[in-house]
Amino acid sequence: MKRWGDWLIPLFFALVPWDISKVLFPPYQSASDTSSTLTFLRIGMFLLIAWGAVRFVQEGIGKTLRRLAGAPLIWAVVPLFIAALVSLTMSLQPRTTMIEGIRLLVLFAVGISVALGADRKKAFERVFKVIFVMATLTAVIGLIQYISPQWIWGGGINDIASGVRRVNSTFIDPNIFARYLNISILGTVLLLLRRERPLRIGTALALLIQVAALGVTFSRTAWLILLFGLFILVIGTAKHWRTRWSALGLGTLGVVALYLIPSIRVRFETLFTGISALGQREHLIKGGWAMFIENPLTGVGLGNFQWALENPYHYIVPWSDAVMRSHTSVVTVAAEMGILGIVSMFAFLLILAGMNLRVLNQMNAYAQAVLISVFVVWLSSQGEGRFFEDPMIWAFWGLSLAMQWKPWGEDWNG
Repeated sequence: MKRWGDWLIPLFFALVPWDISKVLFPPYQSASDTSSTLTFLRIGMFLLIAWGAVRFVQEGIGKTLRRLAGAPLIWAVVPLFIAALVSLTMSLQPRTTMIEGIRLLVLFAVGISVALGADRKKAFERVFKVIFVMATLTAVIGLIQYISPQWIWGGGINDIASGVRRVNSTFIDPNIFARYLNISILGTVLLLLRRERPLRIGTALALLIQVAALGVTFSRTAWLILLFGLFILVIGTAKHWRTRWSALGLGTLGVVALYLIPSIRVRFETLFTGISALGQREHLIKGGWAMFIENPLTGVGLGNFQWALENPYHYIVPWSDAVMRSHTSVVTVAAEMGILGIVSMFAFLLILAGMNLRVLNQMNAYAQAVLISVFVVWLSSQGEGRFFEDPMIWAFWGLSLAMQWKPWGEDWNG
């Protein structure tokens, strides 16, 4: 029973790309956003939580609770749940806030289950191998979509302003697809630089495929995150200057090559057009700011951003614009949970970063890979606003918790 976690945790990460579409068996080329209560990831989450509950009992309920109470990473999520409860007191839709709070509790249970199962180095190795394989597979699907174009999950996005066709592969949104690709690319490069994974021709080819797919997502935020992440990795992990300059030189050549592609160049240049670069996000940010200013302590209630923008704050959004959830997670959290929500977000990030950076044993490479993955999700959530709602955040939090539970110096291969 204990070793089931070695497979259930990687399975969870493998199911993420097939669940973001929110449809279990989507009709081919369907453009509808049909919801389903039974999705791939929910099946995986149910299995993982059920297994975690058994492990919780096997380890001893009292003993496990004491371990949880003594872990600093547990306190990283306490402010979030306090903020959610406070937001319930003044929520514009209490029922929605309660449902969203329950969802956070379920995701928290997923994180705990991951922590209980990831007690060996092999679990971490499998997680990042699975992410790499799934990113490569979805990248191939994305490139086929772009070349054909034949859409599978929910259709692509045609950006009329820049004249590009943005691919989403199996994801509901090109930005979420780009987020997953960045986690794979940066995590793999880190493990290669840290000698945790050998560089083979197949690995290099798969990385090139993923980068190509990232290009045709036309996600400007994702492009910037990749460039910034590669720069930090090369400077921070390469031991020899020759390696650093070689990697930076290759990166520069890649940027030049991408810039020579007209559609990518036009899309990238829109970043420098001032406030118009935000597009619809301008009104969403204004709406979120108005909610925060009028409800600074409690916000409008967890999960209520879209409803509030469609109703009491409808005057902020032009009638020609569709109303949707905020594309910026900081704005969403501030609008829905007020000051306490902002505090909870940055407390979560700072405590997780601090605890992972303290891991100085042989798991350091995987601690860094987990940390960079969390910040990829957070940074990309400023362009596509899913952060605490993203199940991968809680799984990475669980991996971090597992590393903190393991006694320092204990053999991770045991």
